[in-house]
Amino acid sequence: MSLAPAIVDSHVHQWDPRTTPREASVAVKLFGWSPRLLDFVVRHAMPKPLVDFVGRGEYALNLYLPSDLRSDWGRHRDRLQGIVHVQAGWKGKQHIDVVGETRWLESIDPAGTTIRGIVGAAHLEAPDLGDVLDAHQRASTRFRGVRDMLAAHPNEAIVDFAREPGLIRDPAWREGYALLGKRSLTFDAWMYPHQLDEFGDLVRSQPETKVVLCHLATPIALVGPYGGLGGNPSERVRIANEWKEAIANFASIPHVRFKVGGLLMPIVGFGAEHRDQPMSEQEFVDRVGPLIEWAIGTIGIDRCMFASNFPMDKVSIDYATLVSGLDALLSTRTDEDKAKFFAENASEFYAIDG
Repeated sequence: MSLAPAIVDSHVHQWDPRTTPREASVAVKLFGWSPRLLDFVVRHAMPKPLVDFVGRGEYALNLYLPSDLRSDWGRHRDRLQGIVHVQAGWKGKQHIDVVGETRWLESIDPAGTTIRGIVGAAHLEAPDLGDVLDAHQRASTRFRGVRDMLAAHPNEAIVDFAREPGLIRDPAWREGYALLGKRSLTFDAWMYPHQLDEFGDLVRSQPETKVVLCHLATPIALVGPYGGLGGNPSERVRIANEWKEAIANFASIPHVRFKVGGLLMPIVGFGAEHRDQPMSEQEFVDRVGPLIEWAIGTIGIDRCMFASNFPMDKVSIDYATLVSGLDALLSTRTDEDKAKFFAENASEFYAIDG
């Protein structure tokens, strides 16, 4: 019997809204003494699209540190070799202030026993981009690249995370994207499916920039209604077909990598965030499994990496169940394939030593 493969989780967010500058920090500091009051305030003060995107506030409002993550690993604790932290909404008055997140990550895990790689924030169109990247690299030898969020949607019920909807077309932003490649830094790309074709044109023109697509492009209302979309089965079939076509076209770019995870955010439409009990392993295999199997089969397991998206996906499933479900889905694959998916592909992409 083969041993369970080691895990390097390529997509985790670490945060503490009580002590670091984030969107919810003021509310947490004022009302955090009462979880019920805090939830009420956030739901009525924050934009509804953002509240809907999160699903339930406790996982976005509570701190999530290496000790919390290790607790979540549960029965798979011995398999975890570490994580890649991905930028998580650090706020600042100036662009250079985003480097504070990298410094903070160094302070909470100075030995690097949990956080093995850091994907920080940077505005790729900014005139001082080079200075910001220099500062990130000075702050941590684990700094590997940037996520500058591109997700934007014309539907007002769908939350935008991009600073501007047309960033992909901005010549200065495109120059910044190219600069990452020149500096041997990675780019974590997050956008919605309808944006993939336009982004793909840029990616094809800049093969020296290593890029990984987060959350399989977050297919909105793929399996259930969300934001006024996907209201009936025929519409969801259309959404699924368009998503698959966009992923397959993007996968035709050979140097792109893919994070398999994030499908349990409320925006995809599974609805588990509304239940008292999270998804079971069997439900995950039955409902989410076909999407994951299609993605891996289309892209190829050599280009896919495990990404829990915790604590955001914690609203729908617990970590141990997620890993066990993926183990079940990959049970017929070779040990080599399992090792690539769970750890080796992420380690290679982010240059993480064993």
